[in-house]
Amino acid sequence: MSKPEPDSKASNPDVIQFANCLNDIEHRIVKRLRQDAETTEGREQLIRSTGAGDPQLIEELIDLSITAEGLISLRLFPLVLVAWAEDRADGPERKTVMEEARRIGIRDDSVPFVLLDQWMTRQPPGITVDAWKRSLRLDFARMSPLAQQKLIRMTEKQMVAVAKASGGILGLGKVSKKERILIDHLVSTMEEQTHS
Repeated sequence: MSKPEPDSKASNPDVIQFANCLNDIEHRIVKRLRQDAETTEGREQLIRSTGAGDPQLIEELIDLSITAEGLISLRLFPLVLVAWAEDRADGPERKTVMEEARRIGIRDDSVPFVLLDQWMTRQPPGITVDAWKRSLRLDFARMSPLAQQKLIRMTEKQMVAVAKASGGILGLGKVSKKERILIDHLVSTMEEQTHS
């Protein structure tokens, strides 16, 4: 039995250097976003964009490096959670999340796209869930009940698409039990926000 060939791309110094360079650039972008969010002007823009008089939400958004421009990324946060349901977000799930982002008008060169990309690369911190709920509650307060339900159903459909992208346990395009439980929980959470 012969030894498997090492992955030439993974061991190529140029590829490794390029990957490290991309990671460094991403780190700098996220650091810059956080700095922008922490400024007085950044805080004021977040308050105007969210309509929030909730200082805790503003602080959470700043901690997450979410600027006023990046708020739309929270709209797709449930999809990110489903992608991480199996403790890792794989390529097909990432591709599906990013396609959904493009579908709602998020450009590849935008702040929300960078935030989504970061969340798909590294599992987002738990504080993001609270920020998502608070932001959703504010959004729902400005929507009609019909619009709220449409957003919930659309998000549920998108979450199922993400779950099916990885194919479940046998790769057959099925939603795993963990993913189904999480999707049901997130839909329930969204429903709860309509009554807050």
